[in-house]
Amino acid sequence: MAERSPENDRRKGRMDRRAARRRNSDSWTGSVRFAGWNEQLVQFLTRYLFIVIALVFFSSNEAVSRTGMERSQIYAFFLAHGVVNTILMWHAWRNPRSITRYRVAMWLDILAVSVAVLHDPYDIPPTLIVYILVVLGNGMRYGMPFFAEGLVGSFVGGLTALGIRQMNSALTMAPGMIFLTLFSGIVLIYAYILMGRIESSRRQLEHTSATDTLTGLLNRRGLYELAGRLFDQALGHGEKLVIMFADMDKFKTVNDTFGHPVGDQVLRELGTIFRESLRANDIASRFGGDEFVVILSNTTMDEAEYVARRIQEKVKNTEQARGHDITVTIAFGEAPTHGATLDSVLEVVDQALYQSKVNQGTGGLMRVGRVEAPSTV
Repeated sequence: MAERSPENDRRKGRMDRRAARRRNSDSWTGSVRFAGWNEQLVQFLTRYLFIVIALVFFSSNEAVSRTGMERSQIYAFFLAHGVVNTILMWHAWRNPRSITRYRVAMWLDILAVSVAVLHDPYDIPPTLIVYILVVLGNGMRYGMPFFAEGLVGSFVGGLTALGIRQMNSALTMAPGMIFLTLFSGIVLIYAYILMGRIESSRRQLEHTSATDTLTGLLNRRGLYELAGRLFDQALGHGEKLVIMFADMDKFKTVNDTFGHPVGDQVLRELGTIFRESLRANDIASRFGGDEFVVILSNTTMDEAEYVARRIQEKVKNTEQARGHDITVTIAFGEAPTHGATLDSVLEVVDQALYQSKVNQGTGGLMRVGRVEAPSTV
């Protein structure tokens, strides 16, 4: 059996994270959607198909030589586009989440369609329709920013190609050409409006499904969705995360004594305390019942301890003022020191939380791997 070492574990962890990103990287950041590898593979294979169609199209028709490129040069251009597509596909296989690659591939598509329109031998170039596929394909796959950018790029590319054709032709622009251009533009603008409405509804639904309605914090589903991306990003750049597990003490007593409406109010107050105590880029979630999980980025263990004690103090002061004997026990650990995934870190943090309650009673604070003195708040 091969001997394990820290370096082998780190290498295996990188390979596992990369494989996980390839299997499922469908997610959203702001308005940009990160499509999974399988979905992007379809796009790359579609590009190969269009390249083959372009080569057949121009080999069976006389190219418009007065626009500057001979047929052999057109062939070379589309073959080069196929080579670049292969390189981009290899990069996507290794790293599906790359906004720069999305943008480069889209603009290369716009350039390829513009070249096709420019050299289309027909007076009314059917290749104009491909702009619609480029805009819709990128916009629906990667979100509204790419829809808008592809729309503008296609209009600029199409008008430029048609303008050059017209300057090199003694013929006036045919009514069919005007109709096709206007029809394509209307289709794209209408699709953009519809896509915007769909995207707005999606964001609202996503927010609702990932939010705990009582506290306003993330629910467990939202936590895991964000944590996966945050772990990949932080560990990929050699950064560390602090994972904090908070458990309310004597919360059941409040429910039994004052009723569930009062207990719900206590949970809402705790959600407010978490939001007020954390930074905008930190993650706070209601893990379930009276348990909460916090992920702190770019934070040391000493800084996390300060945050934890501040939360404990606010909770104690707020609830004592309301006549509730409620405190919060908190334990925390660090990724990747104590695990490379949220579940693996939470497992050891939960054990530390249990030890804190056994050794210190309620309202304690403990780091993973070290017994803390009882909290003084």
